[in-house]
Amino acid sequence: MENQEQREYFRVAGPFDGFRIGLLETPVRIFDLSEGGCFVTSLYEASPGETLVLKIELPHEGWIKVEGETLYNRPEFGFAIRFTTMSDHARDALSAVVHKRRRLALKAG
Repeated sequence: MENQEQREYFRVAGPFDGFRIGLLETPVRIFDLSEGGCFVTSLYEASPGETLVLKIELPHEGWIKVEGETLYNRPEFGFAIRFTTMSDHARDALSAVVHKRRRLALKAG
């Protein structure tokens, strides 16, 4: 049996502009975005298991806010998060972006 990693969600490479919301809004770049999570490049690290809020700018859909849990950290590079909470508006906007990009990728490939 072949050992292949299977991901639950289609991923969009990015980059997308965003902010990590806390005491201050810290600019971040979002990569590998899916309906389930993303990778965040940031000057500030996040510990695995940490809960944080991101604001992400989606093309044509505008800004969405999501809450997530840090899965792992790549020191001096960024961290991956799994989305845990988002509004229906954010879920619909994120789904629209991902599905639009997936259709374009399938057409091209």
